[in-house]
Amino acid sequence: MERLKARTGWFIAAVTLMISAAAVAQNDIEDPSAFAGVWYRIAFDSNGDYVHGDGHGYAGGTWYFYPQTGWWRQWYYNEPFSTARQGYLEYQVYIEALDRRLPSSAEVRFNWSTPQWSSLHANHPPLPGDTPTAATESTYMASKHLFFVDNALIGTIEPIATCTIREYNPEWVSIDIRGKNVCIYRGAFHACTAKDSLAGACYNSGTGQCYTCLEGDCLPPYGWLGPGTSCPAVSPPSPVPVYRLWSTARSIHFYTTSEDERDRLLGDPVDGWIHEGIAWHALAAGNVPDCLPAYWFRSSTLGAHFYTISEPEKQMLLDNYAGVWTYEGVAFYAYPEGTQPPDTSPVYRFWSGTLGHHFYTISEAERDALISNYSWVWQYEGVAWYTYPP
Repeated sequence: MERLKARTGWFIAAVTLMISAAAVAQNDIEDPSAFAGVWYRIAFDSNGDYVHGDGHGYAGGTWYFYPQTGWWRQWYYNEPFSTARQGYLEYQVYIEALDRRLPSSAEVRFNWSTPQWSSLHANHPPLPGDTPTAATESTYMASKHLFFVDNALIGTIEPIATCTIREYNPEWVSIDIRGKNVCIYRGAFHACTAKDSLAGACYNSGTGQCYTCLEGDCLPPYGWLGPGTSCPAVSPPSPVPVYRLWSTARSIHFYTTSEDERDRLLGDPVDGWIHEGIAWHALAAGNVPDCLPAYWFRSSTLGAHFYTISEPEKQMLLDNYAGVWTYEGVAFYAYPEGTQPPDTSPVYRFWSGTLGHHFYTISEAERDALISNYSWVWQYEGVAWYTYPP
């Protein structure tokens, strides 16, 4: 990101944010009745100290702190321990910075009690007094990573993830959270199910949003697709072409999904725009699991356009460099590295200090030619996002 300041001398610190769980825009709905399962909420100040918390969990929604590992946990009863059944968890998480001017950290996990704990017949979850060491925690609990972001300007993030404990149904399940400068809340669906799994996809055909649950927990405007169905099986909207244009007068590229905008530029005799064809195909709406918005900025100072799916990168420009970069909105939607579907390809990002703008291509041949023959003009910055080839 340092190269974004080439002509003006300003600096942006780069922060990389990887979201491994599905990111589905649900907006900042803080209503316990809006989500299947139990409700939870917790907040931490910029030092990582607990501010407040509540929810529908054990002991009136109490949050328990485990000092040996630093986790805050809210527990939920998930029916008796059984090796004949399995546990199913789906946690919807909304992470919001308390102060968007400051960096935030957040870590969220699935967690559940082990057979060793249930064998004690304690009639309560493994509480801090029952687990005085990290070793006893690992004996009486098992866990799975859900989401992690460290020291980033995040605004808001909305991961959704599922976890199936196939070996047995745990008697107790919890959501584990620790963080700094964040409020984290939403719904934690949990169930004891048959091992052939009665859960299925709960799909909103109007928005494309989808999650997995039991039939009775799939409420309008969502429709249940049946047992054993999954959200990835839901057909996403058809990708649209992203047109690539080159200005001979300004020596810049421009990318757009709008045919009207493409045609208007091609009719401009001053800047001499040339249509170079379809750069790639992308999603026009963000109603598909795992996709993120590609934010579009324009700089009159630099005479350039910039595109990013990085929320920290977007927020840094908005907060600190609004006088240089004007936010134009969402250009299209694409996938971050690590969550991309198998039929997508990487889009490569380059920066030219000579020309003063970025360049994006899905072509490996074009990437290799710039790296091999024009490294003095173009500096390779890595994969920008994943999307569909032309």
